[in-house]
Amino acid sequence: MIFVTVGTHEQSFQRLVQTIDQYALENDLCKSQVFIQTGYTDYIPKNCSHSKMLSYNEMDNLYKNAEIIITHGGPGSMFLPWKYGKKIIAVPRLSKFNEHVDDHQLYFCKLMEKEERVICIEEISELAATIKTINRDENEQKNKYIPKTNQFVESFKKSLGEIL
Repeated sequence: MIFVTVGTHEQSFQRLVQTIDQYALENDLCKSQVFIQTGYTDYIPKNCSHSKMLSYNEMDNLYKNAEIIITHGGPGSMFLPWKYGKKIIAVPRLSKFNEHVDDHQLYFCKLMEKEERVICIEEISELAATIKTINRDENEQKNKYIPKTNQFVESFKKSLGEIL
């Protein structure tokens, strides 16, 4: 199952929701195979299960059971997948599309990609190929992703220290 979350930010993230809905259609996925938390996005998915908002327990359950997690670039949506050792595809909200007030999510996702914590998608046109690559890699390797939580925490503390 693919779980997509756009978070709770009040600006729409239609670009991601529409792309995933189209991906589900083009890959003949049934609604039970893709779930999107749509937040304040007005677009209503036709090919995926969806809900505007989810409780913590619902999110936790979806994170645990998803094979692929696709999220916006907010750190809050990444902590549980990291806890469960999941691979994350991060699609940062971008100011040029009026998805956020600035591009801090892009900078954060690029930093996390350097730390091998996420796969950062800057061009939405690359998302389908990335999903397929992850599926292929999972099928070929059958190895679970090994979290580097301690390394990440130390690196994150260092990065925060430099910022502050």
